[in-house]
Amino acid sequence: MDVRHAVQPRHPPVPPYFDDLIDAYHRGATQRSVHLGYWRDGDDGDFAGAQARLDQLIIELAEIEAGQSVLDVGCGFGGTIARINHIYQGMRLTGVNIDPRQIDICRGIAGRADNRVTWQLAEAVRLPFADASFDRVLCVEAMFHFASRRQFFVEAARVLEPGGVVAGTDILISPAAQSAAFPIDAILQDGFGPWPDVWGSDADHAAIARTVGLAGEVRDITEAVAPSYRYTAPPDADPGDAGAPAPLRASAALRWLHDRGWVQYVCFRFERPHATGAPR
Repeated sequence: MDVRHAVQPRHPPVPPYFDDLIDAYHRGATQRSVHLGYWRDGDDGDFAGAQARLDQLIIELAEIEAGQSVLDVGCGFGGTIARINHIYQGMRLTGVNIDPRQIDICRGIAGRADNRVTWQLAEAVRLPFADASFDRVLCVEAMFHFASRRQFFVEAARVLEPGGVVAGTDILISPAAQSAAFPIDAILQDGFGPWPDVWGSDADHAAIARTVGLAGEVRDITEAVAPSYRYTAPPDADPGDAGAPAPLRASAALRWLHDRGWVQYVCFRFERPHATGAPR
């Protein structure tokens, strides 16, 4: 086969808000975390600290341990893997993303001690890995961008070892928001899209997980995440302002939706069971 004419895979478009995030990272104005934060009673106004706590929450949900192989799907700038790399040893850490710019940023993370860290361009619904390749699969605040949540879970279950765990977070929008005076769907697509299933027609994580042989739990952590909106959208940002930049308008829309109880932030943990009778 003439590789010069080989058909290259076409990935979905990168959400436009990453243009600003990538620029901010290169200017030193932001860290590796590109997700919302997790706040507890008494926490101060440190957004970066809250983002680190969200990473730690997912690490604990997944029961990360030394010596494991871990795949982070939609790895952003590598913040979650960087945290695992810093804490644990003997790890095989892999991050995938559809954006070569983000992968280039991730490549600044070197494996610590005897950890091996690799990065790869890949789509969440078509993971380029063999069956049963990983002990853990993570997905932090990226799933709503995927072409199909269901197909992501199919792939996560496939690449997990028996006894392996998939853990992550997701954002869900209530269909009640369709009654808003401005087009929520269009605003979110312009600033944060692709968001293929804005109204969550196929977003019952527990039900989807069961269909692919995974078992576990989903937790609502909306209120613990809510203070993050103070940092992602100024108080005067208006989702109805058609002249505002699309990412800012979308951030304001999420804050507006939260204030009305129309956005839900969830975390999940599902396990691929061991085969019946197999040694644990």
